[in-house]
Order: sequence, then C-alpha cells, then structure tokens
Amino acid sequence: MQKFIPALFMTLLISVFPTSADAAANAGGEKRATVKISERSILPLRVLTRAMSSLYEKPDESAAVVQSNLPTFMPYYVYTRPEGEERESGSGWYEVGTDNRGTVVGWMKASDVFEWKQTMCLMYTHPENRKPVLMFADEDTLGKLIAENPEARAEQATKYYDIINSGDIPADFPVVSVEPQTAVDYARQFYLMPILDFATARIDGREGRILKLAAVGGSGADAREKTDIRENRAYTAQATVTPAQAAPKVEKELKFDIVWVIDTTRSMGPYIESTKEVVRNLSLKFASQPSVAGNIRFGMWAYRDALAAMPKIGYTTMNFTEELQPVEQFVKFIDDVKDTKVDSLDFPEDVFSGLSDAVTKTAWTPGAVRVIILVGDAPGHKLGHKWNLSGHDEVTMRALATDNKITLIAIQIRPNEAPRHQKTAQIQFSVLASNPGTTESAYFSIPGNQMKQFARTTEKSLGSAMALVEAAGNNTLGSVLEEDSIPVKGFSDDVPVQSAPEPSADAAKSDIGLGQSLRAAVVQWIGSKTDAKAPRDILAWVTDKDLLNTARASLEVHLLVTKRQLDSLASLLSDMIKAGRSGQISGDDFFTSLQAASAVASRDPDRLKSAKSMADSGLIPAFLEGLPYSSKVMTLSNDLWNSWGPDEQDNFLNELDARIVAYRAIHDNPEGWVSLNQGADSDESVHPVPLELLP
Repeated sequence: MQKFIPALFMTLLISVFPTSADAAANAGGEKRATVKISERSILPLRVLTRAMSSLYEKPDESAAVVQSNLPTFMPYYVYTRPEGEERESGSGWYEVGTDNRGTVVGWMKASDVFEWKQTMCLMYTHPENRKPVLMFADEDTLGKLIAENPEARAEQATKYYDIINSGDIPADFPVVSVEPQTAVDYARQFYLMPILDFATARIDGREGRILKLAAVGGSGADAREKTDIRENRAYTAQATVTPAQAAPKVEKELKFDIVWVIDTTRSMGPYIESTKEVVRNLSLKFASQPSVAGNIRFGMWAYRDALAAMPKIGYTTMNFTEELQPVEQFVKFIDDVKDTKVDSLDFPEDVFSGLSDAVTKTAWTPGAVRVIILVGDAPGHKLGHKWNLSGHDEVTMRALATDNKITLIAIQIRPNEAPRHQKTAQIQFSVLASNPGTTESAYFSIPGNQMKQFARTTEKSLGSAMALVEAAGNNTLGSVLEEDSIPVKGFSDDVPVQSAPEPSADAAKSDIGLGQSLRAAVVQWIGSKTDAKAPRDILAWVTDKDLLNTARASLEVHLLVTKRQLDSLASLLSDMIKAGRSGQISGDDFFTSLQAASAVASRDPDRLKSAKSMADSGLIPAFLEGLPYSSKVMTLSNDLWNSWGPDEQDNFLNELDARIVAYRAIHDNPEGWVSLNQGADSDESVHPVPLELLP
C-alpha cells in the first residue's frame, strides 16, 4: 500500500476584529510574517481552536489570559509554531494572529488547537443500508482488517459491532470511537472531520482509502468531551441507539410536505385528471383520520416549456400553492391545474425548471419531511439547449435536492411514440429519484395507456407517507422502522403491496426504491430531531467503505467553502465559458481566448501564455490547488481543447454552466451554511460542497 499526503493548504478567510492585545503585541512596529504550511508553499498556516480554549499573553499558563472560552473552530494565523516532540505531544505553544498582516494577538497551547492544512473534510453518507463507521486507534489494525478476504473481514467487523453494542468494551479495544447509528444532521449539530493523512488501498477490487481524521465537535458544553468508547460509556450508549429506538421521543412531531411537480402540456391531460381524482380520494380517507391529515401538507408546481419561444403555452412554471395546503384545501387549488391545448414545438419539456423552482421556491414547512413527486411523459431539455432555462441537468438537480434534504419520487408516463426521447427521460427520471440511503431508485415507468397503473402508483406514493404518519400518531413508528423495509401500500389498500398479485421485476424494484426512500427520509428526520451528535475530540483511522459491504461508501469527501470562495469559483468558470465560446468563433486557442476573457489574467499575463494546463495558469483559486482528485478543469490544455470536436467542447462548457447554476443555488439557500466564528460576517460561513459538484 503506497502512502502519500495530499498537497497542503488552508483557505478559510476570517473576519475577526483585533483584541486589545493587538497594540501590545505589535508595539515594536515590526511587521511579522506567518508560518507557511510547508517549505514549498506560499500559503499561511492556520489553526482552529478547540472548545473552551484560551488565548494567553505569553507562552505560559501562569501568564495573563487575553481571552478565555474561545468559540470552537475560531481560525487563527500562525506566527510561531512548536517543533518536534512539543508539537507531537501537544505540550508546545502557538503564537497566533487574526490576519496575515502581522496582527499578533497572543499564544495558545498546542493541546487547545489543531492544524488544518486543507479544507477537505469527511462527512458521513446516509446511514441506511450500511454499517456505522468504526474509528480505529491505529492504522495497522485497520490496514490488516482491510487486507482480509470479505468473509473474514465481515466476521471480524461483526465482532467489533457486537462488542460495541454490548457496552462492555475492554480497555485494549482497537476501536476508539464509532459513528452513531442515528443520522447526524451537520446543519443542526455541525461536526468537522478534517483529513490529516490518508493512504490508498484496494478493497475487494475497488479503490478505497484509509484516512486519518480529527473528529471535532460543535460549541456545546460537551464539545470537548472525548468520545473514546473505551472510556466514555455515555457516548457509547448514545451511539448505539437505533432510529427505531429513538423514534418514540419525536414521532408525534412527524410531518410530511408532499409537492407535486407535474407536466401540464397537452398530452398530460388524462394524468392530470387522474391525479386530481387520487387526491380527492385521499381527502375522503383523511376525513376519517383528522390527526393524520393535520400532519401532511400538499403543494403543486406545474411546468411546460419556454414561454418566450411559445407565448401561447401560458407559462414555463407555475406555483399553484404559494403556501402548502391541507388536503381539503389542496383539492380546491388543483381544480385550476389544467393541460394546455397548444402543442409544444418539440417533444422534451423544461422539466428541470419545474424541479428547480419547486426545490428552491416552495414554502416548505419547518421541520417537515420534504417529498417531491415528479410526473411527466417527456424528458427535460439537455444542458446547453436554449429552452433549458434552469441550466440544470439530472446530476446537478439531484445534488440540489439532496442539499435541500428533499426525497424525490419520479413517475414517467411512456407514450408509444418517441422511443429515443423515452430512453432519455428514463435516465433522467431514474437519476433524479436516486435518493441518499437507498439501493434502488424511486422511479416508476407507466405505459401511456395504463391509467389504472398510474393511479395505483400515485396512491402508493401518498399512501405510504400517510402510513408512516399514522404509525407515528399511534406510537408504532419505531416498530415500523425495525422491519427490513417499510410497507408500500396505497391508501385504499387493505393489505400491503407485497401481498397483492405478483408485480413485474421493474415494478417490484420501484416499490423497493419508494419504500427505501421514505424510510431514509424519516431516518434522516429522526436524527435531526433528536440532535444526534458525531464523535468529537479524537484522532482516529477510518476507511471510506462499509466494512461489511465495500460496494457502499460510508464517508464522502467535501470541500468547505465560503460564499466568497464559491463566487470566485463561479467567476473562473464563467471566464472559461466566455473563452471557449469566443475561441469557437475566432479560432484562437483556449488560453489566448481566456486571457481576453479574464480580468484576473491581466495581473500575470506571461504565466497564462506559458501555461501548459489550467493547473499552472495562475487562475485557479488557491483553495482548489493541490486537491487530490482528477478534474477536467485542472487538466485542460490547448492540446486537449483542440482534440475535442465541437460537440465535446459544447458538452464541457455546458457542464461548467450547470456547476455555476448549482453554486448560485447553494449560495442563495440559507440552509447548510455554518458559521465557524460567532458573530462573524455571514460571507464567512462555510458550506460543505461535495467533490462531484467541483468542476
């Protein structure tokens, strides 16, 4: 196994006002230089504080305290760094400042800070369909476990889990901590797992990683509570609580928001009416269950195509419910939803605009499980199409839904005509309905002449959500979650779907996907409501694969970025798009066009002229330099650009444009942004961006 350390960098831009110690620290007027993260780097080293740490006037615990109980994650620049054994043992001192211009404010104990040399961090994947992450005290034990054959590894890992679940953990146990079984909501209980080191490994023929991390908690009273399960029995007890066991504490609060996003073009008339009929029937069912009805709200977005191109079509998207409605009111609202009598100019519609508006503009109920049901018989316009007004494709739209904690169910109506377009729609709808924590997509394919099957499918989507709310009201949600899968049933069924006549293989997979998706949504909701907390104040070794099923990822790498950094990345991609389009017209090479398109390029035009790739152009934001992942943007060169045909160039530029749209949506969404400094400017909040959204 070849071990390597990724290029080191840290990019948190901080906005901390100088303290009263500044003048004393800089009384001599000498401008101090920061320590660099490495000998070959120009980037300054920073540290982040642990909870309840203190800033001292001198490197001595008996010295005057400049400030105590510093906020967790408060970033400081390093001006003096302990060396050797002092740094390793945590017995040394760091001299720190609030900026890289010489504003030194005092000294901090090495045990009160940790160096963070990059903005990459780990985040847990959805806990459904995998085992919790085991955190090992040393690399060797984990490495040997990884090297075992799958059967031996699973047997040993199962023994570890059994010991942890027993609560009787020996002092020499090789696992220092464990991920809680209940989902951790980083927006409510923010956790930080910086990558300190990692090694690549082949795990059952797949590329995996063994990673050293620091698990850091939030700013609560227990943030400095070491969650070593060999010592901290209270944390062990908390971590082994399952979602089913946690459900009784919060199940009475379970609410669902269900929002339809439906194609209302001419061909969809019968399905619109069928949807209305299903909702009317649901209303009658709810009349006998007012407690259930009170915990489900409904909304309706309709989409067609580009209004500017087809004015008679009426609208591109339309929100029929400015506020989400109880079912008895929703029935009245959807009476206004009708198909247009005007034909579109082509088969695809603007699906992604309908979804984008529903995700970002719906007035979601605070604390409710969010579900979107997409219904359409045509694919969305592809990236770069003049009538794809949202700028999204299925990949960025799925990422946006995940970022907003939205479960998506997709129902594709398949008319007999346009088989090529039907295949495109199948791919798009299936990706959109691939919800976190599932092994099957909540995607349904309905033949165009099967109205009863369509009604049955919409009933199952609504009925299964209703059954979960009903179970919560009856204090049986935990029992439902203890089963391998939740029952998928329509609200007019007397028996679960599994007991009905044998469905087709595809329909059975769709039912599994629906059940898994709703279950995963409720598990995520329970974790958020119970404020499940991640391990904290430990150093450990982990693998990014499930030890019992290495096909499943247990950890994902994210990049913490500020709003300013996100804007700078969007600006770079915008300049690249301008350069690419300009070069296609003028025939100039890519970097010549980029020099004309980018205002930043004028600062160092010679470097751009001599650049062999974007990586050494001088235009890449510092926080992206040295990331250990492959990227089309970083490797782009004149030779590569010229080797692509017009279609490949267009696809590349359209993908960049989709990323810009995704960044804008993340930027404008208040959810998911976390402040690392109490009282800091909102622009300094950070958001974990998954690697798949980086260009």
